[in-house]
Amino acid sequence: PVKIATIDLLKAFDSYWKTKLSNDQLKERGADFDKARIGMIDDLNLLREEYNRLNASAQDPANSDEKRSGDLKKAQEKLTEFKRLEQQVIDFNKNAQKTLGDQTRRLRKGRLEEIQEVISAKARELGYDLVIDSSQDVLLPRTPTVLYTNGKNDITAVIIELLNKDATGKYKPAEPAKPAEPAPEKPAAPAPIDQ
Repeated sequence: PVKIATIDLLKAFDSYWKTKLSNDQLKERGADFDKARIGMIDDLNLLREEYNRLNASAQDPANSDEKRSGDLKKAQEKLTEFKRLEQQVIDFNKNAQKTLGDQTRRLRKGRLEEIQEVISAKARELGYDLVIDSSQDVLLPRTPTVLYTNGKNDITAVIIELLNKDATGKYKPAEPAKPAEPAPEKPAAPAPIDQ
């Protein structure tokens, strides 16, 4: 007979200390991008203020023609600089989003590959022929791969324990993962009566 195990892959992924480490790294990278973006926006605001001041001075009839002409030239230079920096901010935002997206995909793929290696090794050790994902993502509902399991063959807790055995510091789980609760047995439907 074929021996089949189940694993809640989403739970294993979320419980893995390296997933938490990766999430912290992504948050730090995002915060760095935010700081740089805020600096660029502050520079944009300063340029806008300088342009508005110079433009107002260039329109002020109380100023001499020479001063108005000089301020108009400076205002046009500030406007050109503003447009250039504004485009840099747009490009920066696009690149930052792409970089974070690429890094997120790369880190998640790496974590999943590590988890799959542990699952494969443990399944071979326990003599399973097949391991099926039983997770259900509440954010993205889908039909689960496993429609029924009694929980006896769920190896999620074992895998999470193996994944987190090297965790240190804030990534070390407070308590070991608990095995899945067996699903309650449903009574069989009564057989139809032939008349």
